[in-house]
Amino acid sequence: MKLGIIGLPGSGKSTVFKALTGGLQSAGRKGHSDPSVGVVKIHDERLIFLADFYKPKKITPAQVEYLDIAGMGESGAGNAIGDKTLAHIRPLDALIHCVPYFDSPLTGPADPLKGFNTVYEEMMLSDLISVEKRLERIEKEVRRGRKEAQREQELMRAAADLLNEGRPLALMPNINEIPEMKGYGFLSAKPQLVLLNAGESKSREAIQDVISHLKERVKGQPNLVFDWLYADAEAEIATLPEEDAKEFLGDLQLEEGAKDRIIRTSFGLLNLIVFLTAGEPEVRAWPLRKGKTALKAAGVIHSDIERGFIRAEVVAYDDFYAAGSHAAAQKAGKVRLEGKEYVVVDGDIMLFRFNV
Repeated sequence: MKLGIIGLPGSGKSTVFKALTGGLQSAGRKGHSDPSVGVVKIHDERLIFLADFYKPKKITPAQVEYLDIAGMGESGAGNAIGDKTLAHIRPLDALIHCVPYFDSPLTGPADPLKGFNTVYEEMMLSDLISVEKRLERIEKEVRRGRKEAQREQELMRAAADLLNEGRPLALMPNINEIPEMKGYGFLSAKPQLVLLNAGESKSREAIQDVISHLKERVKGQPNLVFDWLYADAEAEIATLPEEDAKEFLGDLQLEEGAKDRIIRTSFGLLNLIVFLTAGEPEVRAWPLRKGKTALKAAGVIHSDIERGFIRAEVVAYDDFYAAGSHAAAQKAGKVRLEGKEYVVVDGDIMLFRFNV
């Protein structure tokens, strides 16, 4: 799962990056447009239990890759995003839109709605430019008699109409699943976590009031969730030992740090679950889109397993845990053989039988 942290210059993106990656500094850019990258391994008690049982040579948790993207809107609203920045954003699974809500001697009093709108509108402008360029080429292809281009032309015209109305492409039904459209990586169609970066002087009531106004601004837009954090404090907490971190979180009246919470929220935003594979060579967690079949889960591991799929041996983690072993779960009738159409459930422990 790849998530890009976007926002205005001075919005605290690098501090958010540090808070979410457990203390990593946002550094190492080769150029102004190159993002900093941080990889976070996802803590999963199920993986720990299975590793204790199997004593594998290798343990591989699911992970999140965060990219700290160069600041947007540096010349004000209405400017297109640079090609280099776009190249980093387009392949991402989702965006974390960092909205500043703190007073600064450089940027002045907090104006989160203005900050949000600047980036929101810049993403739509960037998409509109891409759509209009593609339309020019498609229209030439249609005039030459290329019939298969007509469907894409219709879709691009619909996208242009939506963007010209100041509405994001996320409102275009199933845009990310349409073969002619999903390869473009349109920014305003991407799932988005709007993350309010609040100063510690901002009360919970004030934060929730701002979030309510932001929700009203994008009312009806799908694949959009909201959260907040005190990034400065959480970035420091992220570097502390676990017990000290708990104490400081308690001082902030927070039950858990942003790092784990944002990962959980991101999984929900992307509709992801986790299935597990376990044995002496390796115990591993695999993210999978909810509702996908055993055949697609096999493909996540390797295309050869998907191609030669025969059956999947499945046991629910809770059944494995209650029985105490795979053999005991099998004796209790909890281990099943499932076909390619079986819909995978979060926590399924799977062994694939295949032949290529």
